[in-house]
Amino acid sequence: MEIKRGHLYIIDLNPRVKTKPGKLRPAVVLQSDLVNEAGYPSTIVIPTTTRLVEDPGILRLRLSKGEGGLARDSDVLVGQLIAVANESFRQEIGVLPGDLMDELQRRVRIILGL
Repeated sequence: MEIKRGHLYIIDLNPRVKTKPGKLRPAVVLQSDLVNEAGYPSTIVIPTTTRLVEDPGILRLRLSKGEGGLARDSDVLVGQLIAVANESFRQEIGVLPGDLMDELQRRVRIILGL
């Protein structure tokens, strides 16, 4: 499967460990396509959740049903960046619209101090 930055995939994040989300869930690829195309064995992603939180601040980005191919309203867990083995990718579901990817990048830069 070709892995692309800004695309959403169903990823197997099992097992759940402490604050790391588990189970099969959609996630947004954050990693550069330069690294993706180089054949590196893992990819940096940001998982989503359907457990929505009102007024989450900068650590969550709300996506509406249909955006990026999501079946339900979801929050991108900006504070939960994780590198996953490429074998964990199950299925591509869509692409994050450009304005939402820009906002996600802005939030990631803030929380990482970049």
